[in-house]
Amino acid sequence: MASKADITAGIKAANTVELDPNKYTASQLTSLLPLAQKGEGDRADFDSKLKEFDDAAAKLAANQPTPQEPKTFLKPINVSVAPQIAAYGGEFTDPDSKASIGKDVVTVETTPFVMQKLRAGEIVEEQ
Repeated sequence: MASKADITAGIKAANTVELDPNKYTASQLTSLLPLAQKGEGDRADFDSKLKEFDDAAAKLAANQPTPQEPKTFLKPINVSVAPQIAAYGGEFTDPDSKASIGKDVVTVETTPFVMQKLRAGEIVEEQ
């Protein structure tokens, strides 16, 4: 099987279209080569197939999740689990900050998880 660079060189030689070999799969380039070799007189098939590949790539890129901005939280606070939870060794791990909250007082960021546990009385703020 020819390399992507060789196939793109063949397409360029056949109909003067220069393609980026990194933008297309080997399979896509292989399917474009015979269309390019038909010559300039039958260029519509080549252009149509190339547009199909470009549209599919654009659609795929549009469906990719956008990177999220890093989370910022309020001031750190000192907390521990509530006495009734500490009595049986219970603890929580904050999914945002990965902080472990147990019977010993720890300083954590005020993430939504921490605020929820404070409101529910499952952890308590310490001085």
